[in-house]
Amino acid sequence: MQGLSILIPVYCDSCVEQVKELYRQCCGLQMPWEIVVADDGSPASSASVNDAVAGIDHCRLIKYPENIGRAAIRNFLAHQARFDILIYIDAGMMPSARFIAVYVTYIGKAEVVVGSLKVDENHIDRSNLRCKNELRAQRRTSVQKRNLNPYANFHSGNFMIRRQTMLDHPFRGEIKTYGYEDTLFGKGLAEKHVSILHIDNPLYFVRFEPNARYLEKTREAMLTLYTYRKELQGYSGLLTLVSRLQHAHLLRITMWITMWITRLTKDAVTQSLSGNHPRLWMYNLYRIVCLSAYYIDNKQF
Repeated sequence: MQGLSILIPVYCDSCVEQVKELYRQCCGLQMPWEIVVADDGSPASSASVNDAVAGIDHCRLIKYPENIGRAAIRNFLAHQARFDILIYIDAGMMPSARFIAVYVTYIGKAEVVVGSLKVDENHIDRSNLRCKNELRAQRRTSVQKRNLNPYANFHSGNFMIRRQTMLDHPFRGEIKTYGYEDTLFGKGLAEKHVSILHIDNPLYFVRFEPNARYLEKTREAMLTLYTYRKELQGYSGLLTLVSRLQHAHLLRITMWITMWITRLTKDAVTQSLSGNHPRLWMYNLYRIVCLSAYYIDNKQF
C-alpha cells in the first residue's frame, strides 16, 4: 500500500521522545503514514519504558517475546509495515527538524537512500568513548566520500528503502552477535546491483552508553567480524590490516608481541578506556588485539 512506515527497533532503550518528534513531523504529510516500534525482547526491567508509544496516534508498539538480534528484528519490522516506503532509524536518537520532509523528496531517487549520523553539538561528551569515536567518524565520512563507495558505507541506523526491496534482500537473520550486520547487508545490495544514494539527512546522537559497555560491544563486534571475515574482505579496513599481516606470515609474531605487551597492561588499558579520558589510538589498538586474538588459536582477548 502506498505510504510511509517509520520503523524503530529498540532494546533496553527509550524512544518515546523520538517518536513524539517524528509524529510531529509526519502530521503534515500528504500520504498515509505510521510509526512502528518493535521491542526486541527487552528484559522486564526495561520492557515498559516505551509503553507510551502505544497511546500516540498512528503509532504501534510491538513487543517481541524474545531477543532475536539486530538483523532479524529489522526483517520482522519489514513484514509488520503496512506501507511501501520504509524508514529505519535507531532508537534513542533525534531527527533533524525536517528529517521526514527531506526523505520524502528523495522517494524514487534510489532503491535505498542512506541518511547521516551525527553527534548533537549540545550533547558532546569528550569523556565518552563512543561519542569521541562517532565524532571522528563524522569528520571522516562526508556525503561525497560515502557516495564514492556507497555499499561499503551503508549503515542501518538511518536509511529509507522500498518495502519490496527489503523483503527481497533481507538482513542476515542468523547473525546474533553485535556489529557488521549492516556491512553484510550493504555487500548483499552490491551483489544484487540495488541502487544506493547517500544524503546529508542527519539523525543525532543525544546520549551514549557508558565506556565499559561500549568496550563489551566492541569485543562482540570483533567476534562478528572474525566469524564473517571471508565475506567481509574488502569491506573492513581493520580486517584488511590483520589479513595482510597473516598473509605475510607476520600476524602470529606481530600480534603475540602486541598481545603480550597489552595483556601485561590489560587492566590499565581497559581502565583507561573506561575512564574519563579515553584515547582513540588506544581504542584502535584494543580493536586490533581483540580481532587478532580470534585469529590466533581462535581465542578471545
